[in-house]
Amino acid sequence: MWYAIGGFGALLYLVLIVTLGVATIRNGHWVLFILGIFLPFFWIIGGLMRPAPQAV
Repeated sequence: MWYAIGGFGALLYLVLIVTLGVATIRNGHWVLFILGIFLPFFWIIGGLMRPAPQAV
């Protein structure tokens, strides 16, 4: 039973990390994405921030 709970938790973690990593890139926060490779906490921040202003 614990293996099923742990497996589901690991799958949920991977799905959330991938989703937040993609959201970080789409919002234009490249530096946070690169830092998030080493510390996924930055993907949470970058995924929830507003999109970066576009350069003219």
